[in-house]
Parts: sequence; C-alpha cells; structure tokens
Amino acid sequence: MLENKIYHKYCIIIPAYNAADTISDLIKVIYKLNPSLKIFVVDDGSTDCTFDNAKTFQQVSVYKHDFNRGKGEAIRTGIKEAKSSGFHYAIFIDADLQHDPHLIEEFILIREQKDVDLVLGKRSFLKTKMPFHRILSNSITSFMISLRTGLRVHDSQCGYRLVNISKVPIENLKESGFQFESEFLIKMLSSGLKYCEIPIPTIYDKSASSINNLIDTIKFIRLFLKSYLWI
Repeated sequence: MLENKIYHKYCIIIPAYNAADTISDLIKVIYKLNPSLKIFVVDDGSTDCTFDNAKTFQQVSVYKHDFNRGKGEAIRTGIKEAKSSGFHYAIFIDADLQHDPHLIEEFILIREQKDVDLVLGKRSFLKTKMPFHRILSNSITSFMISLRTGLRVHDSQCGYRLVNISKVPIENLKESGFQFESEFLIKMLSSGLKYCEIPIPTIYDKSASSINNLIDTIKFIRLFLKSYLWI
C-alpha cells in the first residue's frame, strides 16, 4: 500500500468523448482507491452528458472542447491543466472502462521503484475478444515504433500509461488525433526518456471504436515517414 504523500505527486487525466455511460463509474472506482488523487477530465466535444456526469464530482476538474478535436487535443489540454496545477506525473486512462483503474497503484509503484519517466501498459492479445484487424494494426505500429526508436514497445496503441509530464514539451507535439500517442512515443523515447512496461488485462467489449482502421493506418504511416525529418 502506497502512502498518501506519494499519491499527492500524481494526478489522473481522462480524455473522454461520449462517455456518459461509463465516466461516473470510472471516477467512483478511482476515488474508492484513493480519494486524494486529483482527476482531470477533458470532454472532447461530446454530444451526450459526459461533461455533466463528470461535473457532479466536486474534486474533479472538468474541461470541455466546443467540438470534437481529437484524442490528442484532449490529452494536450489535460497535460496543460495538470502542469499548471503543479503536477509532474500523470496517469492517462481511457473513459470507456476498457482499462482497469485498480492498476493505478501498480503504475505508481513501478515508477517509484524503477525511477522511470514513462510506464506503458502492455496488453496480451492471446484469447482476447479484440478483432483481428485491431490486433494486426497494433502489432504493426508497435513494431514500426520499436524500429524507429531502437526500443521494444509491445503495445503502442494502449492509452493506459503513466508519464512524467514535466518532461513533455507540449509545443513540440503537433498531432491532434490518435496519432498523438504514436508521435509522443517516437519523440519521447528517441529523446532518451526512461521507460518500462507493465502487463495489464485486455478488456474489450463490442462498443464502437472511434478509430478508422484504414484512414488512421495511412495517417500513422505518414507520421512514421515524417518522423525521420524531425530534429
């Protein structure tokens, strides 16, 4: 069990889009784990009650984009607000309950033990309900990012991660959609950011994904090729 003074170093950032059915349950579980954890929810232009449901919790800071700008922009907003509130570390967790919030303590514990700047969630895709095309896409992008950075990344598309946000230069991250997380990994790992991975369960239901496999794959390839021009 971690001491409360350790928890105070960390915050939770939740990018959310049309997550009215799950956001309240997620926040309740996080607060049950430790009520001292500060939570930032960024509603990325939802058309449902995501903002209102998150706003019912007094200790949650909720921000809303006027329109859907993309997950990358939601993460960027969350990082800016967390930094301005004095936090150096943030755990990113998706709003759809496909990440187990009970593992938040494990993320913090491994960061404290190994003194790394980045802890990446690593899912196993054996005997999972995730569609084959999603597994294939993740495997390919993870391999290409590993090739680009010279470091083994097993699950590049997993949004469950702990980050030393004090070392993240937001102004140097340009992507706004799902490619933001790939851009982040390439730039941060190439810069020498210390990292490790932590096994997490693969939780997958049949809810609609916002990822367009063809379009987002093309965008990733474009990002990957463009990365060789970055200084």
